[in-house]
Amino acid sequence: MTWEPSRAARDLEIYVELREACQKAGVLYLTRGRVYDFARSDDTFSLGFEFLRAEADANTMRERQLRTVRLLAERGRPHGRIPYGYRRVYEGSTGILVGQEPDPQTGEYVKMMAREILGGTSVTAVAGRMQDSGAPTPQGPRKGNVSGGWTVATVKQILSNPTIIGKRVFRGEVIGDADWEPLISEEDFARVQRLLFDPRRRVHSGDGVTPKSLLSHIALCDYCGHPLHRVLGPAKENAPRTVRYQCQFRGCFKITIVAAALDEYVVEFALSWLSRPEEVALLVGEDDGWIGRAEAARKELAELEDRLQEATASCAQGGISLALLTRIEKNIRPRIEHVQQQLVLPIADAALRALVNSDDLPTAWETMDFTEQRRIIKALFEIRISKAPQRGPRGFQPERVSITPRAQGGEARYDSEEMIPITRSTTPAPYG
Repeated sequence: MTWEPSRAARDLEIYVELREACQKAGVLYLTRGRVYDFARSDDTFSLGFEFLRAEADANTMRERQLRTVRLLAERGRPHGRIPYGYRRVYEGSTGILVGQEPDPQTGEYVKMMAREILGGTSVTAVAGRMQDSGAPTPQGPRKGNVSGGWTVATVKQILSNPTIIGKRVFRGEVIGDADWEPLISEEDFARVQRLLFDPRRRVHSGDGVTPKSLLSHIALCDYCGHPLHRVLGPAKENAPRTVRYQCQFRGCFKITIVAAALDEYVVEFALSWLSRPEEVALLVGEDDGWIGRAEAARKELAELEDRLQEATASCAQGGISLALLTRIEKNIRPRIEHVQQQLVLPIADAALRALVNSDDLPTAWETMDFTEQRRIIKALFEIRISKAPQRGPRGFQPERVSITPRAQGGEARYDSEEMIPITRSTTPAPYG
């Protein structure tokens, strides 16, 4: 029994399921003061029409609501949940929504988080500072009047919302300027996005546990490309267990290397590389022209990808031969890779700048926080470990280690005999 059919469902598929269930159980249906028997074809038809009309009414209301929301979005008006950093303004006498403006408290928190990220602070550290400051979270108090707390995901969600630069978002897309004041500039927003979602800044910590080895989940298996894990060797009498890095990806397990020797080798390389002024210039120099160059690179990248897609579609339709498509792809692919490199944000990291400007680089490195050491190593270099030869001398083998600087401008590697950096200004090879 329902007051009217729409109270039961506004979807014809639900009605079909309800009808079948009532027919099997011999249940009558009462609505609008009338009893319907699903064993009768005329009752089944009449009630089906009522449900169909309820579905049509629901769709009409939904379309009206979507038109209203779309119209508000096109006009740049606020709608829905209040974004973090803002507050709504209402007319005092009528309570009608006037607009949206920066909140004096949470708006400053958004600006502070953006400054911290641009200054080189990790997202984890920013979340910790917000938690320590007692700042309110976007979710607000939860069960027991206790806040869910600040997390990395919360910081990223706030700083990646185009609302904070005065843009109106509709269904996940920016459709124009909003009628409220931005909290940060568009250039700063673009820089923040590059830093927030740069995979080189992510350092695995294993479910909140502080890593115990410098290169765990940073060094990569050259065979399968997955990160190496820290493992302990077999126990021996009166001797500590040896720490190793091992590929534990299912189906691989082909790489194992002694952790201490690899850590020492990589640190020596990193400090030697950072001591060269021409390399440091790529890392710490401010580059205000990057935004413009990146925008031009995006346009060029889109054009190249469109050309390649058109050629592929033409080949599928028989317009060009496979051999011609291969030549076109061979010509366009290197250009796409070159343009993608131009989109990489030049590193401007406060901790890294302090390190390279120190009078004693090795001492500054030793006194640096272990987590910062890991973050800097991952941000600067790609480290790959190849398989050990089946025959040859045992122990640590430097030739198994490939270190490729991520910075634009050149590739550096170790000379296997003299152990000094050699830099050549060519495009870095995939594996160093």
